[in-house]
Amino acid sequence: MELLYSKIKPCEYDNSSFSEAFESGIVNSDSIKIATGYVTEDSLLELKSILLFYNEENKDKMCSLVIGMHGREGFTRAQYEAAIDLAEFLKEKGIGSVRVCTAFKFHGKTYVFWKNGKPAPVSAMMGSSNLGNILDNRQWEVDALFTEESVLMKLDGLHNELVVKASTDILDWPKPGTFIEMPDLLKDRIDVDKLEGEEYRKIESTLTDRVFDLPLKAEAKSNLNTYFGKGRLAKSTGAIRPRHWYEVELIVPIEITMADGYPKRDSVIRVYTDDGWRFNCKIQGDYGKNFRSEGDLKTLGRWIKGRLERAGCLKVGQPVTPEVFQKYGRNTISLKETTDPEVWLLDFSR
Repeated sequence: MELLYSKIKPCEYDNSSFSEAFESGIVNSDSIKIATGYVTEDSLLELKSILLFYNEENKDKMCSLVIGMHGREGFTRAQYEAAIDLAEFLKEKGIGSVRVCTAFKFHGKTYVFWKNGKPAPVSAMMGSSNLGNILDNRQWEVDALFTEESVLMKLDGLHNELVVKASTDILDWPKPGTFIEMPDLLKDRIDVDKLEGEEYRKIESTLTDRVFDLPLKAEAKSNLNTYFGKGRLAKSTGAIRPRHWYEVELIVPIEITMADGYPKRDSVIRVYTDDGWRFNCKIQGDYGKNFRSEGDLKTLGRWIKGRLERAGCLKVGQPVTPEVFQKYGRNTISLKETTDPEVWLLDFSR
């Protein structure tokens, strides 16, 4: 057994992390069985991208996923759509299924890796990490990696019991009549603050007349569609790391970046959004053309795509197209200047 620790300061250790062990397990296996309490839409899309890569390389990997808690507690619309998207992909390719635990709430987290021709799994993980921890995660988790055959067979048997006795294929499960509402789009994200109404109004009162309308592109290779591009090779494990669904960086035209008053290249600005969030953005690249959230590209991406999803204009896992913007009612984000050069307002209201 080996302990797996998150790599988050100030408690950092030399142990491998859950995501590193997951990548290694994927690379060295032909089949994976996952039972997780909770899922996120972006982790489901991440898993689909990994499996799609191997499918396109004619190196199919089987996947059995059991979702443990949402059958009783409910899904958000984005979670459900992502789960259906993954389930339909697995069924179409004949490489697995997504199931919902219906007999009880299953809060466990187990990951079992099989290699063809082996009499037992080659490895397994169990611990505190839900599937969402395959992504970059700022929550500290502890897991255990097992290679002992007796433990591997027991965890594999548990998964099989969940499949046969306690769960239903999500494609056969009745679609929820209602979904969990998620009003707090960026809740619990590191380096993001929720504003009080008075604080936003105070900042709004300092606006000048200068506004830059940053265009949102819908081309297949635009930065809003990075998810569909080629993944990155992790040299340490040999795994393919897909682009994240919410990974977004805006490319701003030179006529805007060179205009008087636009934030300088390599500067960091604090943005206040029209729906009440505060986070930092960074201006980078030639002529300051790259506009991104500082630290985590997924913050800005979740804010933009999340707005489109909640408005019913974008379906999780589908490309951003001109029709998406037409339905939403705009294809720009307004960057509004205040009297403080380090403070700006971002407006994506309809």
